[in-house]
Amino acid sequence: MKDRGRSSDGGKMLYVIKLSGEIPLKSSRTRPRFERRLVSNIVDAVSRFKFKCSEVRVSEGIIYADCDEGVENIIKDVFGVHKVCRAVKYRFDRLNDICRYAEEFFKEVVKGKKFAVRVKRVGEHEFTSMDVARVVGDVLKGYSAGVDLENPDVEILIEIRGKDLYFYSDCLEGVNGLPIGVEGRVLMLISGGYDSAVASWLIAKRGAEVDFIHYVMGDYKNLVNALRVIKEVGRRLYGYSPKLYLIDLSPLITYILTNVRRDYLQVVLRRFMYLIALHIAKNNGYDAIGTGESLGQASSQTLKNLRVIEESLPADYRLPILRPLISMDKDEIIKIARSLGTYEDSSKVIELCAITSGPVTTRADLNILISESKKVGDDFIRNISNSVKVYELVNVDVYDVLNDLTLELDFIPEDVVVIDARDKKDFEKWHYSGALSIYDINLGDLPKDKPILIYCDSGQLSSVWASALRSKGFKAFSLKGGLSTGKTCLRD
Repeated sequence: MKDRGRSSDGGKMLYVIKLSGEIPLKSSRTRPRFERRLVSNIVDAVSRFKFKCSEVRVSEGIIYADCDEGVENIIKDVFGVHKVCRAVKYRFDRLNDICRYAEEFFKEVVKGKKFAVRVKRVGEHEFTSMDVARVVGDVLKGYSAGVDLENPDVEILIEIRGKDLYFYSDCLEGVNGLPIGVEGRVLMLISGGYDSAVASWLIAKRGAEVDFIHYVMGDYKNLVNALRVIKEVGRRLYGYSPKLYLIDLSPLITYILTNVRRDYLQVVLRRFMYLIALHIAKNNGYDAIGTGESLGQASSQTLKNLRVIEESLPADYRLPILRPLISMDKDEIIKIARSLGTYEDSSKVIELCAITSGPVTTRADLNILISESKKVGDDFIRNISNSVKVYELVNVDVYDVLNDLTLELDFIPEDVVVIDARDKKDFEKWHYSGALSIYDINLGDLPKDKPILIYCDSGQLSSVWASALRSKGFKAFSLKGGLSTGKTCLRD
C-alpha cells in the first residue's frame, strides 16, 4: 500500500467523492445522518480490503478522503457514491497561483491532445469560473494539439472552494443509491440464481442492510455454486457484517411431495418459503423480507398466485415483502448480473424450486391453498426454523459451510486435493489423475485452506479418514458410496 502524500509541486494528494444526487436533496435534519453513514461505510469498505485512510471527512456535501492509493475501485462500489476522483489539493491566493499550479500539473496530460478546461467554483473570488478556464487554457495550449470544447481528447477538471484548489484526474462513476443502513433491515430469500442476486443488490442500493436466507435442497454441488454468488453479492455490502441463514429444506419438500395435491405443490412450497423467512425475520428484528420474483416469470409468480399466497399468511407472520424485480424482464436482470460479476456462477446454479412437472395452478384458490398447507402443519415451520445455521458471510469459507452440512460429496470440488485411501497396489493399478496415495502423504504438507476429497472402494474407509482429518482442522470429505457405486465422477 502506498501513501498518497504530496505531489512533486507541493500539492496534497487525496480522493474527492461526490455524493449520490438524492443525498443533497434531503432535509437539513436528515442529510447529515446520511453523510455520516456514507463516511462510515467508505471506511468499512476500505478497511475490509486492508487499505487505510488517515482522514475521511464531509465538507459542503463533498467527501474528502486521504487514503492509500488504489482505493478508488473499492469506494466506487459503495452505495451513495456518485463519483470518486483522484485529486491534488493546493492553497492559493491569486489567479496567477492557479495558472502556475495548473501548468505544472496538466502540461503532460494535454501533450499532443485536444483539451477543454471545465471549472467549478464555490465562494467569493475576484475572478469568475470563465476567467480561470481562459487563463489555464491559454497556458496549456502551447503544450497541446489545441482546444476543443465540444469533443476534447481530455478534460481538465478544476474545482475551487474558497482558497482551496482541486485538480481532478481518473474519475470513476459510482453506483449511486443511498448509504446502507439508513433504511432498516431486510432478510432476502436468495437461491443464487440471476434474479435473487440482482434483487438483493437493488434492495441494498436503497439503503437497507440486507441479510440472506438460503434454502438447501439436497444438492451440495449446487449449494457451492449458490454460496459463491451470495458471497459475491455480500462482498459489495459495506457498513455492517452481512449474515447468511442456511436452512435444509429437504424434509419439507419430501413431505409436500407426498401429501399435497400435485397442481398446488409449487404455490404451497412458495408459501412455506415465505413463512420460514418471515418467522426468522420476526424473531430477529427485520423490517421486511425480499425476493427475486418478477411478475409472470414463473407459475408461482403470476399476479393471482402472489396475491393469494400473501393473503394466506397468518396475521402474526406478516411483514412487507419487497420485490425490486417485479417489472423487469430477464434481459434487464441478466445485464445487471453481468455488471455485478455474478452472472457466471449464477449460470451454474440450478433453480430447484420447481418441484413438479405437469400442470400447475396459475390462479390458486385461497381456501384450497390454506387447506393443502394444513396438511404440512405449523410444526414443520418451527422445527425447520429452529435448525437454522447462521454465518458471517464476509469471512465464511464455502467449504466451511459444506463441512457443517455433510461428510460425503458426490462431485469433485474445484481446486481440490484428491486422496486415494485404497491399498497401495490398487492405487498403482489405477488412480484418479493427480490423486495422492494415503500412504505417501504427510499431514503437515496438506493445505488447510483447500477442500480434500478422499475415496476408497465402498466409501467407508474414506469416511473414517475424512473424519480424522476434520478433527485436525482440514476441510475433508469422503466420496459418497466410493468407487463401487458405479459413480463416474472420478473415472478418467
